[in-house]
Amino acid sequence: MGTVIAAVVPNAAAGPADIARAAAARGHEPVFVAVAGAMDEQAKAVHTAFGPLVECDPGDPGDAIARLRRHRPCGVTTFSEGMLPLTTDLAAGLGLPFHDHDTTTVLVNKWAQRRRLAGTGVDAVASVVVTSRDEALAVLGSRRDPVVVKPLRSQSSQDTYLVEDPTGLPAGVAPSAERPFVLEEYLEGRDQGDFGDYVSVESLFAGGRAFTLGVTGKFPLLDPFREQGQFLPTHLPPAARDEVVRLASRAAEALGVRQGLVHTEIKLTPRGPRIIEVNGRLGGFHSELYRRGAGLDLLELGIAVACGEPVDPVPANPAGSVEFHCWNSPPAGGGVLRGADGADAVRREPGVIDYVQRVPLGRELPPSVMTFQLDFLRGSAPDHDTMVKTVDQCLAHLRFTFEEPDGAVRTWRASRGGLCALG
Repeated sequence: MGTVIAAVVPNAAAGPADIARAAAARGHEPVFVAVAGAMDEQAKAVHTAFGPLVECDPGDPGDAIARLRRHRPCGVTTFSEGMLPLTTDLAAGLGLPFHDHDTTTVLVNKWAQRRRLAGTGVDAVASVVVTSRDEALAVLGSRRDPVVVKPLRSQSSQDTYLVEDPTGLPAGVAPSAERPFVLEEYLEGRDQGDFGDYVSVESLFAGGRAFTLGVTGKFPLLDPFREQGQFLPTHLPPAARDEVVRLASRAAEALGVRQGLVHTEIKLTPRGPRIIEVNGRLGGFHSELYRRGAGLDLLELGIAVACGEPVDPVPANPAGSVEFHCWNSPPAGGGVLRGADGADAVRREPGVIDYVQRVPLGRELPPSVMTFQLDFLRGSAPDHDTMVKTVDQCLAHLRFTFEEPDGAVRTWRASRGGLCALG
């Protein structure tokens, strides 16, 4: 049995139990790597129940590399966007294959990625980096069209806004040399009815080949760019699906990806598909969705490729069903969650696999516009229309009560348009 290094903290798209299960399926044991100081004692205990844990200083990984070398690893990988640079350093120090530094840079630096995609003729989206609020205001003042403002590096749409003019730049957006922001043209989507105007393509690169694992459909975003859920297979007809698959493959290849899982988000515009961003990692919650909806274990595939093992994934959906996830986001203004009602009624709805509330009562949530799951619903439906009806029936049961920052207490009902205040 060999060992595989999995750099997991912070913000991994898979937990230690799932990583250990997938590694065992390939005859391996995981060794977890975390940024030093990023894990509390409880998190450490959870991880060490499934394998050794090595903490690492990203600025000086030499000691961690020496400790990891004693495990004689056969591969190294990560399921965390934030850990891509460190994983690249670990791989180089251990002499194991992974993204090289150039590829990692264009995967995590959103402006560098835009430049590479434009320079290679894949997709040209106007983009500029700013390091001060004054620079941002100047750029906004020079443009007549809406602009997307986001950090140079981020996850889950954190601090990402749609801004139409300088007066609309949120007061909290303060670019700096230490935390630059990117301002790029807004890609207007084509109306998809009950579905989101974007999809994601899940790919696996191995042995010089690109395998398409599937195209994931999405529910519509909440303002400004908060995700609400996803489903498999996509609602797109075959020709449109093939078009987004080709674009995703071209984009990843242009960025130099040669190995591992890739999660590419693509906007469906009136002029055809356009790249939102390419991520060199597993998409959030996609491992479970693809096991149900495509008969593929993405974690296992990612670990196999990291260890140099041959793969030949063939997606399948023998039941012909639509598998889905959806969730509710808290009010953008934040507050303390005081009540959450309707869970039992949701679990009784036909098509529901399970429903969990992810935020305990009494927890304070800060103001935020990033993607965040108050709860999580997994379900299955015979077709896309039934999926939408099932989601609506489930959401109709749910009520959330928040004590707002000013002390007011308000109850919200759930809907596909986001939480709606009652009274």
